[in-house]
Amino acid sequence: MKRSNCRGCDSIKLLNFLDLGEMPLAGGFLSNVKAIDYEVNYPLEIYVCEACGLVQILELIDPDILFQDYSFSSSTIDPLVKHFENYADWLKSKVNPNFVVEFGCNDGVLLKPLKKLGIDACGIDVSNNITEIARKNGLDVVTGFFDEFTAEKIMQRLGKADVLTGSNCFAHNDRPDTILDAAKILLRSDGYLCLEVMYAGDMFDMLQWDVLYHEHLTFYCLKTISDLLKKHGFYVIEAERIKMHGGSLRIIATQNPNKPVKKGVKEIIAYEKEKELSNPQTWVTFGQETGEKIRIVKETLGRLKQNSRVWGYGAAGKATLWVNACKMNYLEAMVDASPLRAGKLMPGTHTPIVLPEELKSNPPDYIFVTAWNYAELIKSKEKWFNGIWITPLPNLKFF
Repeated sequence: MKRSNCRGCDSIKLLNFLDLGEMPLAGGFLSNVKAIDYEVNYPLEIYVCEACGLVQILELIDPDILFQDYSFSSSTIDPLVKHFENYADWLKSKVNPNFVVEFGCNDGVLLKPLKKLGIDACGIDVSNNITEIARKNGLDVVTGFFDEFTAEKIMQRLGKADVLTGSNCFAHNDRPDTILDAAKILLRSDGYLCLEVMYAGDMFDMLQWDVLYHEHLTFYCLKTISDLLKKHGFYVIEAERIKMHGGSLRIIATQNPNKPVKKGVKEIIAYEKEKELSNPQTWVTFGQETGEKIRIVKETLGRLKQNSRVWGYGAAGKATLWVNACKMNYLEAMVDASPLRAGKLMPGTHTPIVLPEELKSNPPDYIFVTAWNYAELIKSKEKWFNGIWITPLPNLKFF
């Protein structure tokens, strides 16, 4: 199924600026070799709206396929644990809430520090296996989609929320209006909607094409998300850029159009005008540079593998894009610390995913760090490795 209109403004003037061809799902890890026969690839084309500048993927994958057996557990990634501890402190210092609801809560990585701060919190997540982990840790989590029905059920049980938040999940939804309608039910009239989304500005600046996968449907800049929220009765009053996921945007919005707007909002909007992030031609250039980046990495590593052994490190969504776009069928293994991924096979290339301990027993000549945004952390954990590390972004580097 494919959308024919813009997710933000409903315009049908949509420009395809990057076509990555048929790709497997970024999180479509295979449990065994028998599953290879049932693997499905989907078109991966990226568009920009010529009317409002919103960058988006129009091909829609059934959320049950994307999220029911989810292999991303946030609490297994140390920088994310620290990020959400800091985010809990930030929420307390900014708005001092008594009750917070988080949609897309994953395994409770934010709910846990909120609870430690004495803040009541409830989470919602669509993934059965992930919410089960959260409940085993004593957290209040609902399994399902965040919609008006779920919001009503939570409100009846726990009351209205002071804060509704979602981190790196708002953009996964083809119908953002569903979330915003549910927010109006669950939030107090003076409550705050706090969102963290991957930032199109950072994606553009660092040529981060490797976040462009099927579950990431929309790539917001501050202008496009502000326009969308305003359309549904929410007004951005505060915004800041953060380092999460290679560069994200954190915003606070309210239902009161008369609240004062902080300086950071105006500064980011000015930056976006300077970079022309709402200009379709900006993204056409991005698409051309992405094609060249893929070509360089593909050819360079293709030459290396002729006389050397190469492994990958970090079986995240970024890895799926790199190994498939660059045809890295030659990787001997993909290292990942998550027990939800280890023992499975990479989507598309079917490279075995192994725990870090296996790296020590058979070290290769080169390690291609697909999770390049965590390269320093990975290197610090594998200081013993005497081979060559490779990172593809922001520039291809060997060290």
